[in-house]
Amino acid sequence: MHVMILVLFLVAGMLVGGAWTAYQQGSKAMTVVASLLAAITVVAAISWMVGAFGK
Repeated sequence: MHVMILVLFLVAGMLVGGAWTAYQQGSKAMTVVASLLAAITVVAAISWMVGAFGK
């Protein structure tokens, strides 16, 4: 497994945690931004993983 895929999943996890913290603090804008970035990161990691294992 590529290290970059693991890094992307770790970053996505941190972003989800940041989104949850922002949600608890009542910051709607930061919640949306962190959630979107987390979703993009997860999609990128899964896409990369599928491409890496498809070879």
